[in-house]
Amino acid sequence: MEKKILFVDLDGTLLTDSKDITSKNLEAIHQATEMGHAIVVTTGRPLPSTAKQIEKLGLTTPGCYAITSNGALIYDSHTKETIFYKGVHRDCIREAFDEAYKFGIHPQTYSKTEVLCEHDNEEIQYYSSSTLVSYKIVENVMDVLDFDPIKILFIDLHDKSHLEKFRDHMVPWSQKNHLDMFFSCDMYLEFLPEGVNKGSGVRFISNYLNVPFENTLAAGDAENDITMLQAVKTPCVMKNSRPEMYPYGVYITEQDNNHSGIAEIIEKFML
Repeated sequence: MEKKILFVDLDGTLLTDSKDITSKNLEAIHQATEMGHAIVVTTGRPLPSTAKQIEKLGLTTPGCYAITSNGALIYDSHTKETIFYKGVHRDCIREAFDEAYKFGIHPQTYSKTEVLCEHDNEEIQYYSSSTLVSYKIVENVMDVLDFDPIKILFIDLHDKSHLEKFRDHMVPWSQKNHLDMFFSCDMYLEFLPEGVNKGSGVRFISNYLNVPFENTLAAGDAENDITMLQAVKTPCVMKNSRPEMYPYGVYITEQDNNHSGIAEIIEKFML
């Protein structure tokens, strides 16, 4: 039996709406890994949040990896070592924050262990509680950043169209600073280094583990999953995705994220 590898998104895909993992999904993951297949968590979440889910899944044995922050940081879950990292150039952070404030949008970036932002508000409280990542309020993020942070995230909990207008406004700026912009969900607009995304992470891990393209699968539900879906042989889109995501999958799950859609994929394509 040839080794297969499944790259799986967390929110809206592996996790339920209440951020839990169904017992059926857990059982299917364990069956797949026991057969020698690989499951790689591939998420927009930063490493501290992802690490908690990896522990919960039991994906910490040799050969287990995680693609975090939409491909900007790739992690060996067994050795607990970072094997790839590319951050946003710190010199552009201040301007990005200030432009967000003009739109009334919450900006945040990241230290190595927590979220960094300049105001305590509904947005950061929601983000912290839903991702289980702590946050720190500072007067000026530039005073505490001494390295290139993993990404910049902009949040509007109530109006995606507001974030879309902000994204349109930031196109010339992002091009000048060699950054890519995309939504990881309706509430989160992410800025990452140009060319860094889930798809680049998929290709890195596939090469790293010497898994041929023919044996790669992915499962996702949102815009930031598109590059991942395009980078594998068997892209699977969750039933609960927006309809505009369906064309990116060769398979649309019959079950949604609340009813073990990932177990369905594993049973159909890996077991």
